[in-house]
Amino acid sequence: MKKDLTKDAVEIIRYVGGKENINGLTHCVTRLRFILENESLINEVELKKVGLVKGVIRSNGQYQVIIGPGTVDKVFAEVEAMLGKKEVSAEPNTGEGKTNVLQRGLKNFSDIFIPILPAIIGAGMLLGIGNIMTASGIFGPDSLVVSYPAIQGLAEMILMIANTAFTYIPVLVAWSATKRFGGSPILGILLGLVLINADLLSGSQMSGVISGSIEPEYWSIFGLDIMKIGYQNSVLPPLVASYVLVLLEKTFRKFVPGALQMIVIPPVSILISAFLTFLVIGPTMNQLSTWITDSILYLFDFSPIFAGLLFGLLWQPLVVTGMHHAFIAINIQLIAATQQSYMLSIITIVCVAEAGADFAMALLAKNKADRGIALSAGTSSLLGVTEPSMFGITIPAKFPFIFSIISSGIAGVLIMLSKIYAVSLGPSGPLSFTIIPIQFWTRHYMIMFLAFVLSFGSTYAYGKFVKQKKTVPTTETSSSISVEN
Repeated sequence: MKKDLTKDAVEIIRYVGGKENINGLTHCVTRLRFILENESLINEVELKKVGLVKGVIRSNGQYQVIIGPGTVDKVFAEVEAMLGKKEVSAEPNTGEGKTNVLQRGLKNFSDIFIPILPAIIGAGMLLGIGNIMTASGIFGPDSLVVSYPAIQGLAEMILMIANTAFTYIPVLVAWSATKRFGGSPILGILLGLVLINADLLSGSQMSGVISGSIEPEYWSIFGLDIMKIGYQNSVLPPLVASYVLVLLEKTFRKFVPGALQMIVIPPVSILISAFLTFLVIGPTMNQLSTWITDSILYLFDFSPIFAGLLFGLLWQPLVVTGMHHAFIAINIQLIAATQQSYMLSIITIVCVAEAGADFAMALLAKNKADRGIALSAGTSSLLGVTEPSMFGITIPAKFPFIFSIISSGIAGVLIMLSKIYAVSLGPSGPLSFTIIPIQFWTRHYMIMFLAFVLSFGSTYAYGKFVKQKKTVPTTETSSSISVEN
């Protein structure tokens, strides 16, 4: 396997224009993300013939090569070793000058939140497992911890670990954001810890402060009274604070003598950024987060059917453009504020609709190789990773992508009619029971099954009776998935 990966890594480098054409490289869950000097040097036809390549896409100033979950980490290591280059941070010549403000913002969100996704998704799964162990009515009238007292401690430990990731998420965000902006990650960790210090009033108690039931403490600094409030479960305050921290760090490095940088820059940067966060950044970003959360809740409350339809229809196009990464922060804020998210429950079903289209295309394929490609993409979609499917199967063929989107929109409407919500970020598809409350399981899986059947049936019927004798190009090989007569 190692030899095969090495061969594919060599070919990927060659077909994106060679080492000299690569200014930077990073990766996400499924894609290698190249910053290229000259995209005209890409040999896309040959690149798509590489065995591991599931598709390609240009987005946010990057040339992205879709590999798939798990394997992409190994291929990235091979390519990076051959290039001798580090992951892209905020260094110059990253291709950002070729993009607009919105694209750069989305790219930053992507680069910041992708590295912390394993922790968030892992915590979400653990939270679901803990809830299953402590909830009654699943395996009998009593919960598992009541029926089997020996696992009580294990359930408590699981829930403690899961809640830690969400409570202390400012540390994760500050670490990743500081790294992305080109600063010192360890200072980012320290800044995140400062924002959740035990001496601060928990941010969850802010409603009590507003109502007057809780009396907050203040720092009195040069006549300014600054509330001692923490930012547990928050995303935007540590993100913006990290940007300020890195800006200070880089500014000081320009004029502080090298011999003094170690003892001057870290404490001064942390102090100033923390001061500004507690004074201005934190309250402002918390208010912005509240507005965003309230706007989304208003949409889902005012017209749940429209909201479900809209979000179901738009999620896959959002993934294509990369805008879905912005919703990671939004959903974390929603979970922190309300302990539920309708958006996440819809997302868990969208990938199943995509899988339905893939399996239909497998039946429509005329040869074993093309059928295997479609089945592999469908299996990946069922596990919540849809990029190989979208860029390798459904988008090139067009009609399966359209039917998958329509099926997702219908599922979104049904989700909202049933008021099904998720309690955490976590896995999608059949494994989503870990983040869906138990009382919704039956309806949730019925809607999931319906989304699969609608997507599968409409894709197969159209391909069988309307697209006869036509070919559907795939981005994995130079051949095509031919629709069966």
